[in-house]
Amino acid sequence: MSNANPDYFMQNLYWIIAVVVVAAILLYFLFSHLFHKAKLLKQIKTPNQAKYLNALGGLDNITSHELVGSRIVLSLRDYSKINRPLLQEAGVTGFIEKSDKLTLVVKENAKAVYQTLFPD
Repeated sequence: MSNANPDYFMQNLYWIIAVVVVAAILLYFLFSHLFHKAKLLKQIKTPNQAKYLNALGGLDNITSHELVGSRIVLSLRDYSKINRPLLQEAGVTGFIEKSDKLTLVVKENAKAVYQTLFPD
């Protein structure tokens, strides 16, 4: 024999409605965020080779290159030819300078940028 009150749902109707409304709002925001993110991923621009090469001082200024994850590691002949604002405009999010190497951090599409710069 159960002690359940037959009017349980009627007594807690406001709570049930509130929980359903909150769940619907959370689901709406979750799905809108996921769709927005998917739309942004489709809109990734193709890298502009000329802009990158101009910012690095030209193709002749690059002595070696390597793709490592979301980073492009470069050795340059003349580091004074680097145009950082132009690289940032092209899509580089960070720079790491070591003694003889420049590392470009490209978060979104490092592989596409690398393949555009060095289509070997």
